[in-house]
Amino acid sequence: MKTMKINYRSMLVLVAIVASFSFENAVAHIKNEASQFPDIEFSDARFDIVLLVGAGIIPETPVFEPDALFTRADLATWAALAEDLGAGGETPDTDALATVALEQRLIASIDGQATYEDINTVFFRGLLTPDRPAATPTKGEAASYIATHLTTSAGEALLARRGVRTGPAGYAARVELKRNPDGGNTYVITIGDTSLPMYAHGRVANGPTDLAQWDGRTVRRSFIREQADLAFWTYLEAEPITTPVPGGNSTGPEDPTRSEANTNRNLFYGLVAAASGLGLILFFQGRRSP
Repeated sequence: MKTMKINYRSMLVLVAIVASFSFENAVAHIKNEASQFPDIEFSDARFDIVLLVGAGIIPETPVFEPDALFTRADLATWAALAEDLGAGGETPDTDALATVALEQRLIASIDGQATYEDINTVFFRGLLTPDRPAATPTKGEAASYIATHLTTSAGEALLARRGVRTGPAGYAARVELKRNPDGGNTYVITIGDTSLPMYAHGRVANGPTDLAQWDGRTVRRSFIREQADLAFWTYLEAEPITTPVPGGNSTGPEDPTRSEANTNRNLFYGLVAAASGLGLILFFQGRRSP
């Protein structure tokens, strides 16, 4: 009887790849400051940048360049998204967005650099009083200026144009994974008296993209997206975790990126162990085959 030869090494690699892909696919659309842009992880404005991406104001370009000076072309692109005049998402056509902002007279020119007063005029209808109106911020500083003023009445109006509003802060009492009627899964997170699903393309900061690990975290800032009669979390920002040490002291805030990396590494080791076990079973079955 003809026996079948099994390439066990290929089988192990295939099992690991499939299992890893299944895990990554479950959280593929949720990003944080470590995965949104490759150049913002150590920027002081990183959380504000991720927030404005979640609000649909900052385009998801390949890089952000937080230390570059904020130009009128940047201002036009962000303004077009804020006014819902074009498609955002990953790698949008920023030139087209800037052009439509010009056509709609949101900005008079896309040449040169933008100032704090330009930001005030375009995003906040001139209702703020910048400390340095004629100064040009960096892109990171521009993001922080906008994010800092989202809780003002002018900021709330800006968010409303994006279908977003400020959410509650506090303890994340429960995180549940629920099955959708049309397939797939959704995380439902409860903060205080508010229990909402996470938006499929939501953003998180100071915490892992694996939303199951947000159970028990303290949320310092949240935003909610509303679409028709539905509401979702679109941005969650956690308070830093302190690591206890013997004697009751604390080592200070724990690096959430490191925590997530440890989780992913443990998952990888588990996958390797499972694949190895499967390989051994197939090996001995192959040896017993006539």
